[in-house]
Amino acid sequence: MSDFKGILMGILVVAIFYILDRYLPKWFGAIPGIAFLLVMFYLIFTKDHSLLIKLIVLIGGEGILNGIWLEALEDRKKKDSKDIKK
Repeated sequence: MSDFKGILMGILVVAIFYILDRYLPKWFGAIPGIAFLLVMFYLIFTKDHSLLIKLIVLIGGEGILNGIWLEALEDRKKKDSKDIKK
């Protein structure tokens, strides 16, 4: 059951970042990615779990966070170009 709670919390965090990236300044999207990277490096060097699993989580998490950030930047760019055309 705790795995399900972890997945649910992860989905909730990603949804919050997705919404916040649309309304906060452009540079905000870099903060969660950097914070996640630092936390994962801390866990890699301090905990005794499998390194392969940690690397998979690191790559997957960074991919998701950076994907959300880049998608929000593209949407803002499209919105700005529409406003300029008007």
